[in-house]
Amino acid sequence: MDKDVVLAVDIGGSKVACVLIDPSGNLLSDISTALVPFDRNGIADVNAILEILAPFTRNPMIRAIGISLCGNVDVTSGEAILVPNLHWKHVPVGKLVSEMYQLPVFAATDVRQALIAELIWGKAQKSNYVAWGTIGTGFGGYLFLDGKLYSGFHGFAGNFGHNTIDEVNGYQCGCGKRGCVETFVAGPAIARSGQIVLDKGESPALMKKAIDGKITTRMVFEADSENDPRSKEIINDVIRRVCISLSGLVNILDLELIVLGGGVVKGSPEFVSRISKTIRPYLMTEEAKRDLRIEVESFDNSALIGAGADAFERLGLINFLGANFK
Repeated sequence: MDKDVVLAVDIGGSKVACVLIDPSGNLLSDISTALVPFDRNGIADVNAILEILAPFTRNPMIRAIGISLCGNVDVTSGEAILVPNLHWKHVPVGKLVSEMYQLPVFAATDVRQALIAELIWGKAQKSNYVAWGTIGTGFGGYLFLDGKLYSGFHGFAGNFGHNTIDEVNGYQCGCGKRGCVETFVAGPAIARSGQIVLDKGESPALMKKAIDGKITTRMVFEADSENDPRSKEIINDVIRRVCISLSGLVNILDLELIVLGGGVVKGSPEFVSRISKTIRPYLMTEEAKRDLRIEVESFDNSALIGAGADAFERLGLINFLGANFK
């Protein structure tokens, strides 16, 4: 095993993933996953999450722990400022992990980490104007502009999933606002739309798939692939809303590449190609319509791989982009 090893950790809205990784991006262990533990108030139990990491920290070659979190994170301190799906506000995750395991800890938002993985080892290599987008439990992204990571004034750039599109008739979002685009396109939104269709008796296909009267996101995708009309309407509406959101980024920033990841993206083999086709009419310039590339993520979990890459970069053990990593 390489002498330089980091523990990469991805704390998502529903799962915690862990893996050991080397400076070339090679996985040195199987990816281990566990469900995020929540307390009786529906808040993710940070101490229980820390315990999940324990078996992996026994390797004496580990130089640091890299963490991706599904929310706004202070890159310097590792504090989780706002993680809506875990119902965290101002949780000092980096400090807590470092104190518990006596290792350097580098934490950042999952979308930043995923983009780093793509820039160093994935499909965004040699690209200078890139957006990463995750569509899963939530919807958001990160930006790489003019050859530099772009984090914004407070470090929270890329929260396009929390742009409000219907605060009157929309749904409550985990961020505290109502009507965010995330509440219409993320996995829970697809399941909710499928449940409404089922409850109205409008889809025989979903009736057959329902378990104890409940519909999941996967069931809607399966029914869509079987040409169930109402399920197809749901997925088409999700794609339309995603395209409107992403086209706004392209029209403002003149991007060359968007890399998409997350559970919803993997719900259908054609999902990304359907987005790539549907987005074109929403783009302003003929150049963007011609040149924009939309790709599916290079890894099964880009945020997890990127957490390792970020740790190596901040340790100074890899320097693929040098001073551009700010």
